[in-house]
Amino acid sequence: MLESVELATRDQNVYRTLLLHPGWNIGDVQEYLGLPEEEVRAALDRLASMSLLRPGADAGRFVPTNPEIELKPVFERREAELDEQRAKLSRDRSTVAALAAEYAALRLQAGAPGLERLEGLDSVRIRLRELAQSATFEVRAFMPSGALSPGALEAARPLDEDTLARGVRMQTVHLDSVRNDHPTVEYATWFTAQGGQTRTVPSLPMRLILCDRSIAVIPVNREASQEGAFVIHLSSVVAALNDLFDLVWDRATPLGDVPVLDCEGPSDRDLAILKMLEEGCTDEGIARKLGVSIRTVRRLMADMLKRLNAQSRFQAGAEAVRLGWL
Repeated sequence: MLESVELATRDQNVYRTLLLHPGWNIGDVQEYLGLPEEEVRAALDRLASMSLLRPGADAGRFVPTNPEIELKPVFERREAELDEQRAKLSRDRSTVAALAAEYAALRLQAGAPGLERLEGLDSVRIRLRELAQSATFEVRAFMPSGALSPGALEAARPLDEDTLARGVRMQTVHLDSVRNDHPTVEYATWFTAQGGQTRTVPSLPMRLILCDRSIAVIPVNREASQEGAFVIHLSSVVAALNDLFDLVWDRATPLGDVPVLDCEGPSDRDLAILKMLEEGCTDEGIARKLGVSIRTVRRLMADMLKRLNAQSRFQAGAEAVRLGWL
């Protein structure tokens, strides 16, 4: 079975020659291209193995076929294999993230090696400032809380400015909903001008701070950040959380850009909502994770039901599965 459709320049030239000069034999092609006979024969064998040439009525002559038709099954099989590889990669990353969370949960006890427990917001803020000031090359963050108040943004400015001025790379991922918040957009513009990078996604799994790829900070309770945070030094867990950040970052849209919407297919926000519905999230839970109001969630759901020509959320879910959205 053909595993590759790579064609050398020589093979392509032989194919084009026979396409332009039907009825030519090996000698004609050899003379026209100025190639040794063995190279022409090798090219003919390669093209024949790909079903791009078929024997002509006369011995020693070949008839070119339509590549789009002959190679369609090959491309379909390769695309299916790539889709499966992408799906497996996504499953593997999800498994790693889940295992990392379970691993951290089992170690969440006082005195556990490689783990700090921070009680209350004040201690968290102090520790985060220390980590930012000691970072040598990178600080990355998930910000799932939606738009920040102007006061919070201004309070963050001196530390961000100092960190960036030291040449530390800073990458921040916000929710898409902050695109409608003028203070946040204004701050992101300033942040980018200083050398920082800001992107957005429809939803984020949790608040996360990563420093120099060796330290991670996550909330004790992602639904109640005021309870405190854990500072993780365990290399395997930190590596998994960095992989999670990379996955989200690669799919995120720079804040200065407009997210590209596919009029035929689902947007990233649609997929996020469908996934949360599949997981049993309520409208309130979806609104919290997207950083929008419950009213906005219900409007988005109504728009999605209309696009899917569905009368209920259950029917919308079934239609989404049928269309391959889930």
